[in-house]
Amino acid sequence: GSYQWLRLRLGKSASELMLQVEALHQTRHRASSAIEGFNATLRSYLYVRKGVNQGFLELFKAWYNLRSRRWGKHKGTSSYQNITGKKVDDWLTMLNFPPSDLHH
Repeated sequence: GSYQWLRLRLGKSASELMLQVEALHQTRHRASSAIEGFNATLRSYLYVRKGVNQGFLELFKAWYNLRSRRWGKHKGTSSYQNITGKKVDDWLTMLNFPPSDLHH
C-alpha cells in the first residue's frame, strides 16, 4: 500500500527512491545489536547495584558512547567518534568535568 501511494505521488522516480533507501539500509547496523551490547554491559552494573536511578543511566549512557573500544572492528574509537569524526580523549572532559589541578 505505501509503495503504491508513493508510486502515485512520484511516478517512475519512486523506484529510484526505493533503491536509494535500500542502499542506505545496507550501510546501517541493526539497532537491536547496539541495544543488546549496551544492555549486556549495563547488566553487570545492575547486578552489583541492585537497581539504578535515571541520573546513573544518563552517566552510563555517556560513558558507553564516549569510551574507546578495547577490541573489535572499531577498536580504539568511540561511538561518538564514529558518528561525528571527532576523537574523544577524555570522556569526563567531554561532559565538562576536566581533570583538577589539585593534587591529593
